[in-house]
Amino acid sequence: MKSVRLTAFGLVAFSALGFAQSTFVVTGTAIPKGLIQQNYGRLPKGVGAYDLSICNVTDAKQSVVSSEIYQALSQSTADLKPIGRDIMLASILHNQNRSAGNIVALMLNSATEVLSLLSSSKYGVPPGVLTGAAVGSLAAQQIFSNLKPIFAADQVQKFENEVLEPALVLDGGSCVERTVFTAVGRTNSQQQKLSFHVR
Repeated sequence: MKSVRLTAFGLVAFSALGFAQSTFVVTGTAIPKGLIQQNYGRLPKGVGAYDLSICNVTDAKQSVVSSEIYQALSQSTADLKPIGRDIMLASILHNQNRSAGNIVALMLNSATEVLSLLSSSKYGVPPGVLTGAAVGSLAAQQIFSNLKPIFAADQVQKFENEVLEPALVLDGGSCVERTVFTAVGRTNSQQQKLSFHVR
């Protein structure tokens, strides 16, 4: 009985010593799908995001690379597979090409081409109708082309400011919040809270 107590005490002391040597403590909460879509646009199915709070629990300035955080996250929660920053940026930019604004702009371009063909053809379309439709189509194209870069730049800027960088340097006792994207594994429900240690 005494050896069981000593073994249990040794395990508790060893685990406490292991956590005492951690350099970074990371906690996180799941970001709701609606907020992800509002901030970054539509994401592929099965992709979620977490808002991580990364804290340096030492007294000295320390650095950590994103791959260490991704590895610790994968080890702490087997169902979550972190997705790198560059892969997600490419996915977001690719999905912007399929946005409603781009589809409307494509339709307006097509309408302008059809109107120009009709005006040069032998069909009896009244010139006032053709002129009004052409001017309306061109004006709408200008409005959409002026708005489109603003939305894309805002989303990219938000991505650059909030998503986990390749490396972080934190002063002793300081914390920073960053977004990490994950692919959800076999289960369909996304875990709401995360907590793990790095180093």
